[in-house]
Amino acid sequence: MEKIEIEVDKLTAAKWDTVDLVKKKEISRKISQLLKVSLNKDKVDFWAFVDEIRNEAKANGLTEEELEKILNE
Repeated sequence: MEKIEIEVDKLTAAKWDTVDLVKKKEISRKISQLLKVSLNKDKVDFWAFVDEIRNEAKANGLTEEELEKILNE
């Protein structure tokens, strides 16, 4: 896999630093899947795009609550 850099808020970065390697790999894999699907679609309406990504994330088991739970474990 290749590495990319994504900017996040301070709190998210701080929580990321406390997550163990196994969880980081799981989160990275799910984000990679979402990006792959998202980047292959041509979206003009940003918010429609965001809603679609949110729905795809939920379909793949990555809800905001689940992500928060993973980061807080």
